Amino acid sequence: MRMAADGIKLRSVGAGILEKLLRAIPAFFCLLFCVVAVPLQMILPSLPLTFAKPDLPAMLIAYAAMRLPLIPSFGLAAAAGLWRDLLTAGHLGPCLLAFTLGCILVSVLRQSLSLRSIWFFPGTAALATFVILGTAYIVHLLEHRQWLWSATAWGGFAIASLLTAIVALPVGWLFEWSWGLLRPNASPAKGDDLLEIELL
Repeated sequence: MRMAADGIKLRSVGAGILEKLLRAIPAFFCLLFCVVAVPLQMILPSLPLTFAKPDLPAMLIAYAAMRLPLIPSFGLAAAAGLWRDLLTAGHLGPCLLAFTLGCILVSVLRQSLSLRSIWFFPGTAALATFVILGTAYIVHLLEHRQWLWSATAWGGFAIASLLTAIVALPVGWLFEWSWGLLRPNASPAKGDDLLEIELL
């Protein structure tokens, strides 16, 4: 009788570990996409007159902040920011701070306003892009002790945010389709609540 109970307990522990691994798959895929998206962003062509372009890593961070719990989304944002800092000239830290702040903002909006629908994704992607580009720009100016802020740069950030929102329309539906394949069979609301409890 005791051996049967121990066998059931071991099977439940194994099933719990497997379930957590399955739920971690979307975070691993987002991390993989970030590793590819950051260097791809650097070679992405920009518009001729404004020199603005959509920010693919910012869009991915915004989606992760809408769909993943707090700890994986913050870790993903920090990893993407550090990866961008490593690939660009300058000190480490500006992009790491910018991506983390963008992720925090989207996560707070998701929790406070219940932004669960994919229809909110273009807006959150545009907001994350503006926050990330603006924060990195401010840190860069402070590093070089420049106190004059160019309105042209902020206009470029606004255009880049708009372009990110446009790109986020089709990409968001692709993310949702991929997310549906990667998620376990639990209901979305229940799965989100369980994942929040387990990882926090």
